[in-house]
Parts: sequence; structure tokens; C-alpha cells
Amino acid sequence: MKTIEDYNKLIQKKPNDAELYRLRGVEFVNKEEYDRAIIDFDQAIKLNPNCAKAYNSRGFAYRNKNELDQAINDFNRSIQLDSKLTGPYFNRGITYYLMDDGKKAAEDFTKVIELDPNDSQAYINRGLIFSNFGYDCLITKKIDLGNQFTDSSIADFTQAIKIDPNNAIVYTNRGQAYSQKGDYEKAILDFSQSIKLNPNHADGYLQRAKTYKQLKNYDNAFNDFKKALKLDPNDWDIYNSRAFLYNEICDYKNAIIDWEASMKLNPNDSTKQMIEMTKRKL
Repeated sequence: MKTIEDYNKLIQKKPNDAELYRLRGVEFVNKEEYDRAIIDFDQAIKLNPNCAKAYNSRGFAYRNKNELDQAINDFNRSIQLDSKLTGPYFNRGITYYLMDDGKKAAEDFTKVIELDPNDSQAYINRGLIFSNFGYDCLITKKIDLGNQFTDSSIADFTQAIKIDPNNAIVYTNRGQAYSQKGDYEKAILDFSQSIKLNPNHADGYLQRAKTYKQLKNYDNAFNDFKKALKLDPNDWDIYNSRAFLYNEICDYKNAIIDWEASMKLNPNDSTKQMIEMTKRKL
């Protein structure tokens, strides 16, 4: 692997080689020096205006600078120059997601899958978007549509697992989708597999704890909350979720303790209200 110093020397010898500037820019991106990276990508594009990869690389740098519109412009140009590259679609999909345009993001991940059916991360990303669509529909009582989106997310996560069966996080993702549908037993199986693959995956324990709570299996829920906190004592959601469990079994004192711990990590009005409401029950 070449370093920035290596590319400096090569560029001195070949100052008109666009690819060398692009590759040095990628190294600057890896070092999170985005402004210097963009200077190199600019030069690469100046030397080779038809380099799709240079536009894609520059778009990536702009996105990391949170200049999302400029990033989209570069990804668009990259796709115009070479519509067979998966990278610009993938990167544009992430950028659209950051811009809260889930529909366009899903379309881009679909295009990635068409070009490369073995891209597990594209399935995961699209699955997460479908899961979010499903959740939004379910909470607005659009049950049939919500279940359709959730089923689509499960199908995407299942395909990702086929491609990469050792990815612990995708089992957690599918487990959450199953839980969203109310299929808690399948959710438990997925969270357990996630934990088996990565015993240090705190979110696997957290999500399984939440699901055990839905099943009224309080002992297992408390055990999983304890394990999750041991792995990640700074996750406010673990305290918050366990507080709801304490509240459900009328252990208001411990519920308040957990909500107060959650507030220290993530101050918000809703948790503050829960503390005040629960204090009235003491």
C-alpha cells in the first residue's frame, strides 16, 4: 500500500497523471483531511474530465464535509460518465438517506444490487430503509402497508445473511424487523445468533432484552439488560429501556434511577416527564 509520501514522489515524476492525484486524494480521505483530498480530486478532474472515479471520490469527500448537495452533483456526474460503477450509486444512496430522502436512497441501493447481486451491504441498507418505512406506516395505523415494507426488509436482511452469514449486525437488524411485526420468537432467535457471532455486541443483548419484555419474560430481559450495560455503560437507551421494564412491574424507585441515568447521557423532555410522572406513583 502506498503512502501519501509515495504519491508525492510519483507525482513529481508524473505531474500530469490524473490517477495519481486521485489516489493521493483517497489517502487524504482516509486520514480525514477532506479539504486536501478535494484539491487532489479537483486536479485529477482537471487533467481527466471524464474520470468517473474522481467525481465519485470527490463526492465522498464532500459528503464527509456535510456538503451534501455538492456530493450529489458529483455522484450524478460520476454516474453519467460510467453507469456501470456501483460506488456512485451506493454513495449517492447514503447521501440521499442523510438528506431524509429514503425513496431515492432505496432506488440507488436497488441499482447497486442490479449491478452487483452479491453486495450484502446494499441489501442491508435497503432493508433498513424498508424497515423505517414499515415502522412509520405501523405507527400511523397503515398496518397492511407497514407489514409489506417490513416483510421487504426481512427479505433483504435474509439475502444479506446468505451472502455474509457471519455478520452479527444483520441478524440484529432482521431481529428488529421481526419484532416490529410482532414475531417475537423469530426475533429472539436472530438476536441470539447475533450474540453467538459476536458476544461483545451490546445492541444484540439490548434488542433481545426489549423482546423478552414484550414476551413478559422479565428475568431474561433483566439479565440481558445487565449484560448490555456491562458491554456499553454509556448507552442511554439501555437505561431508558430497562426503566420502562421496572415501571411495568411497578418498581418505580429503580425506574427513576434508570431514567435519571439515561437523562445524564441523553437529556430530553420526554424522559424528564417520565421521571416526574413516576415520582408521583411513589
